[in-house]
Amino acid sequence: MKTMRVMLAVLLGVPFVFAATQENSTTTVDWTKAEQNYRECLKSDNPGVKISAAINIHKYNLTGAVDELKSLLSKENGENVKMSGALALLTTCGNEGRVAIENALETEENEIVAEFYRSILNNQAISQN
Repeated sequence: MKTMRVMLAVLLGVPFVFAATQENSTTTVDWTKAEQNYRECLKSDNPGVKISAAINIHKYNLTGAVDELKSLLSKENGENVKMSGALALLTTCGNEGRVAIENALETEENEIVAEFYRSILNNQAISQN
């Protein structure tokens, strides 16, 4: 049952990420400023803001928010916040992100979150992004 809930969360999250992609954008983006803003959003009190920031860090492969993403794994209570932070860590921070998730897994008390961590760590397609 818990594995099913984790898989459901993953399956529901993936289409959301792809649906938010703008294909023909002509706007020039200041990625340094964007990354700075996303880093600040990860410190918000609003879980939805944190999730959105983590998704965008993952989506745009921004690598400067390692410490903030690690903080989500250790200080956050919300399942979705932890899971989106872990996915962003793994896909944008390489081995450092993997080690952070493995360390968080050792102390994670929520079995749903722990199962999600195990599933993304074992998924080669996610790990190689």
